[in-house]
Amino acid sequence: MKLPNPFKWSLKAKLIILFVILAAGGGGYYYYTKQNTKTASEIQTTTVEKGNLISSVTLSGQIEQSNLISVSTKASGEVKEVFITDGQEVAAGDKIAEITLDTTGVNNQSSAWASYLNAKKNVDSATATQYSQQASMFSSWDDYMKKTEETNFDDPNSDYRNLPEFKILQDQWLASEENYKLQAININSAQASLSSAWYNYQLYQATVTAPVAGKIVGLNIAEGLSLVGSENSSGGAVGQTVASIKTDGNPIASFTATEVDINQLKSGQKATLTLDSVTDKTYQGTIVAIDRVGTMTSGVTQYTVLIRFDESDDSVLTNMALTADITLDKRNDVLVIPVGAVVDRNGEKIVRVMKNGQVQPVQVETGLETDTEVEIVSGLSEGDVIISSTSGTGTSGSSDKQGSGLMIPGMGGGGGGAGMVRGTMTPPMGH
Repeated sequence: MKLPNPFKWSLKAKLIILFVILAAGGGGYYYYTKQNTKTASEIQTTTVEKGNLISSVTLSGQIEQSNLISVSTKASGEVKEVFITDGQEVAAGDKIAEITLDTTGVNNQSSAWASYLNAKKNVDSATATQYSQQASMFSSWDDYMKKTEETNFDDPNSDYRNLPEFKILQDQWLASEENYKLQAININSAQASLSSAWYNYQLYQATVTAPVAGKIVGLNIAEGLSLVGSENSSGGAVGQTVASIKTDGNPIASFTATEVDINQLKSGQKATLTLDSVTDKTYQGTIVAIDRVGTMTSGVTQYTVLIRFDESDDSVLTNMALTADITLDKRNDVLVIPVGAVVDRNGEKIVRVMKNGQVQPVQVETGLETDTEVEIVSGLSEGDVIISSTSGTGTSGSSDKQGSGLMIPGMGGGGGGAGMVRGTMTPPMGH
């Protein structure tokens, strides 16, 4: 009996096997080309062009002093006479109005006067205490000096100076000197309270006067008007604004800078100011003062920066919130590329340039740098095509630079450099 040949397959089976082999090969090729396309499409390029590069710091703050000064009173009673009119020029100390105080007004005035007298008494007491401490300090100093002139104690390096009879005199002198110095701080504090008490007493006076010279631009008081005193949450009287005076000075704004930004700032730097409440207009200002000591708040050191407006504006009012864009450095008509295009390699700065379809590393020298853009001083030329990103995202955001996003032939499209945050870059005039 002849057995069938197990290796002799039918034509149908052979065709099925051939189809499977071809399908597998085609799928592998498709996967390979797809992966290459995906990898290639993640590489973005941009054309090197010229532009203007600006490095700046943005700070937030508020108006510390405007050129509008409020005239306030805490008096309670009826307006007897008004001495000025709206638009009138006044000098410091000129009468604004006279008020006939009611019972509440008289009592408040008396209480304010008593507070002033008490503050004055505290200053006198603190001063007298310092005189006493001064005498004690001189006496301790005299005892100490006499001991240093005695035999065995006249040598500064003598072991006798470690004995209690010498150390006690020395410590008494040092302690009395320290008490005298600390009392000076107490006197300054008492004098500040005295000034505040005197200013508060003036607000309860029946006669309202102009605190500064200027022009009356807002009059909120008239003869026969009743002024009723109100209290704040702590029980103190709240002042009422009866007029506003426009002065010749320009507004001053106070800003807070971090320890990262403070060393980049200096007096005289220009700033563009934007009020939160005036979004359709910007102002120019100049840094006039910088606090280099700083204060610690919640573990963060903050520094105060004062900026004066270059011109006055009636719409700028005290305590308004605003931001300042301070220009640190600027480059005009220079080569600019995305900062991510520069790679540090062994201490050298490298940019990958596309030439004849090939990627070539080129060493470059950089200049001004912002968060997103960098100036190229040498190594590249205008029109060079460089690799700007290999992030795989397919886009790197927007940019003010007039460069184009160019992809390697056969790859997907992409964008140019990223949008700037702390730095801005605009094309130069004529480009």
